[in-house]
Amino acid sequence: MAEQRVELQKTLNPANIWAVALGSIIGWGAFIQSPNWMVKAGGPLPLVAGFLIGGALMLVVGMSYAYMIAKYPVSGGEFAYAFVGFGPTASFVCGWMLSIGYLGIVALNATAVPVLFSIVAPGLLQFGHLWTIAGWPVYVGEIAVSLILLWVMGVINIRGVKAAGNAQLFMCILLCAAVLLIVFGTMITGNFHLSNLQPASSQYDVGFVKGVILIIALAPFLYVGFDCIPQAAEEFNFPPNQTFFLIFSAIGVGAFIYASLAVVTAAVIPWMEMVDLKNAVGNPESWRTGAMIKQALGMAGTVFVVIAVLCGMFTGINGFYMSSSRLLFGMARARMLPAFFAYIHPVYKTPSKGILFVMAVCSITPFFGREVLNWVVDMAAVGTGVGYFFTCAGAYMVLTKGLKPKSDDDISPYVAAAGAIISLTIIALMVVPAMPAFLSVPCWCALFVWIGLGVIFYFTALGSYRATSTSMIHYLITGDKSQLTKAELESVENAPAIAE
Repeated sequence: MAEQRVELQKTLNPANIWAVALGSIIGWGAFIQSPNWMVKAGGPLPLVAGFLIGGALMLVVGMSYAYMIAKYPVSGGEFAYAFVGFGPTASFVCGWMLSIGYLGIVALNATAVPVLFSIVAPGLLQFGHLWTIAGWPVYVGEIAVSLILLWVMGVINIRGVKAAGNAQLFMCILLCAAVLLIVFGTMITGNFHLSNLQPASSQYDVGFVKGVILIIALAPFLYVGFDCIPQAAEEFNFPPNQTFFLIFSAIGVGAFIYASLAVVTAAVIPWMEMVDLKNAVGNPESWRTGAMIKQALGMAGTVFVVIAVLCGMFTGINGFYMSSSRLLFGMARARMLPAFFAYIHPVYKTPSKGILFVMAVCSITPFFGREVLNWVVDMAAVGTGVGYFFTCAGAYMVLTKGLKPKSDDDISPYVAAAGAIISLTIIALMVVPAMPAFLSVPCWCALFVWIGLGVIFYFTALGSYRATSTSMIHYLITGDKSQLTKAELESVENAPAIAE
């Protein structure tokens, strides 16, 4: 007997969605990784240029996202767009590759909290040494903090998306306020000197253009978050054609935060001195961004930046819990993953088992150490790039093949094609040998492990999928009943809902 298409409740307002996007874009990296990215780029100027150009390229991609969200406001987002444009195999590849990007960022932010503790309160959590992996010591205390955070945020998400959305909005407002206080506070105290941003090249000898390209290649990781919006589209309590402004403003504010924090970090003292900064006992400074802000603003600056980085971590975990669980829900509803992921909690009306899966997978990661997670994140940028490509390419197919009626909100097919080319170019920077951002061997290993797990899930659900007609799959993914046969339509309307 057929089943009804289970749908999620419409409880999220525009402010919630904007906060999901921005909070997911800005995580721990903006506050901790800027000096490392500066070395990678060869200086603050190519770093900032890479941030801004990468953000501009993501705006082009974002136009296709806004268009597709308006046409297909369903959970699954990019997974659904890939299906509409290219069919079931492409949609599964897109969804599964994107899922590792989302899960990786949940895990990365959860394990970043103990890293922050190790900087602001050295030794507090470094007890119960278990082992060292890839040069990174693993402690019981740090694992415990990461697990508690993962479990608490998971429970919040299970208990209702509205509560999670409101928490996201509060933390985003606090995050933005702290960043503004840091940036303008540094300027008005006289500790901001543009001359410290020179020289544009250094002993790192990267080269300006190559440095910019290396940062642009990180754009899928840096700006991943605006693409969380389509995952929650089914839960909008407002017209989905309003997402254009939400996407553009989230990317714009995200680019400002990345660029301004990088400039502030490099402008207090000459940036090359900042990169080589030592702490009081002569060891390399572990948190150079925090040290620069403390030097400029004193303890007040330290308080501001700790608040900001904690909010960035929490919003990253919360936003990607929401997005990853909705993506898995959409794939399971289409019978491309086991029905386990399509279960809806009878009280809270959330995809609770999908959230539990994300919690379980991410709870393994603290035991492997921070360096292993860095490999996962580098690899995850490929997954998000795949999601960007299928969204833009799917938009192009919809616009040129007449899959939806034309409307005043349509974008140019050339814009969609440009977004697809940008996405492919960014992916190529990471997967084509000899490219500046070519993935390391450990990253490739992590990628193949995730692909292997996807193959297992694919064949687990294959029987259920093959037993379902193409028209029914289309309905389950998009909610469009127009392709159903008369018998299927009657079956759907008379069938009980699943997993209630």
